[in-house]
Amino acid sequence: MAGKTILILGGGWGGLTAAHHLRGLVSSEHRVVMIERSTTFSLGVSNLGLMTGERESVRHIQRDMAKLKRPGIEWVHAEVRGVDPATRAVETDAGALAGDYLVLALGAELAPDSISGFAESAHNLYEATEAAALHDELKRFQGGRIVVLVAGAPFRCPAAPYEAAMLVEAWTRENGIRDQVEIDLYTPESIPMAVAGPAVGRALCALMDERRIAYHFNQQVTEIEQASRTVRFADEETSYDLLIGIPPHRAPSPLKQAGLVDPSGYVPVHPQTLELLSDVNTLEVQYPGVYAIGDVAAIRLLNSMLLPKAGVFAEGEAQVVAAAIAADINDQPRPGVYDGNGFCYVEVGDGLAAYGTGNFYAYPAPRVTLEDPSAQGRRAKQEYEQLLDIWFDT
Repeated sequence: MAGKTILILGGGWGGLTAAHHLRGLVSSEHRVVMIERSTTFSLGVSNLGLMTGERESVRHIQRDMAKLKRPGIEWVHAEVRGVDPATRAVETDAGALAGDYLVLALGAELAPDSISGFAESAHNLYEATEAAALHDELKRFQGGRIVVLVAGAPFRCPAAPYEAAMLVEAWTRENGIRDQVEIDLYTPESIPMAVAGPAVGRALCALMDERRIAYHFNQQVTEIEQASRTVRFADEETSYDLLIGIPPHRAPSPLKQAGLVDPSGYVPVHPQTLELLSDVNTLEVQYPGVYAIGDVAAIRLLNSMLLPKAGVFAEGEAQVVAAAIAADINDQPRPGVYDGNGFCYVEVGDGLAAYGTGNFYAYPAPRVTLEDPSAQGRRAKQEYEQLLDIWFDT
């Protein structure tokens, strides 16, 4: 049998997982090619450590893409310009590529410029350099109003804004300025992490209440005025002295141009196989051999909400897709399907983290529990971040 080529577009959490699993599941005559425009990789959760100063610098959280540990993964340093799912062809700024299988793992792009004033006014928590700069700003901060702003939904890592608010609160206590600081969180969500259900939302609200963090739901920002330090929403406005922002997200333009994005704003896929769909109601597969995983994928749950955008889901989806492609190449039955289970650790400060876990495919809605914060949960979160040591040589 002639060797096959598997093209993985994107070297984020999902793309890296897919590449490493595939390389271990198919023999060497088959190519595993990952196309990624960045020369480095870092876990987004590490940005919280940059913000608090627990992480020393951006350099300490990044890994060199050229140092992928597993041999036999071809890394193409290029930006994807176009995708043809029917022929599984890809246009990049380094030339054209064609594959037998195509895994779309390009993630969700950040779009700070889509909100007037966001880029000039907010410290973007989802950019490592800005998270590090935010720590420097906190060290100079003597008091006033800190606003954590979610500028659009859905966004990746649904716990991040709540973690940021609670970690900043702990930081102000540790540095003796808590009584001089107000902390407010604004989000378009109806409750924290709404997809996880009301019990989880209430638990997060209780954690913020304990820390005197004010929260404001159903607030969609319309503009930010840097000169007056004002954030405007549809029906009200608020002021800030320090603004921590999560920018709006969107699907990468090459996927939009290819007609792969549906009204959700992302690429609809089969909830169990991650294959692209032509009809989300009948689950009819559109392009055999083409998959989308991670933040770019839209999976509609039984409660009509979307599966959250988080690394743990990208990882699980990537494992299922890698196994399916390998089974097809090796002429074997598919070993299993994606089950929608996930977990996360919610940092609350003071060396504690709450562990949340559940089945997001449950009927009639996700069944998710959130344990009380503990030091054990914080240690487990730190251990999970050591995943990078599996992927890269240091």
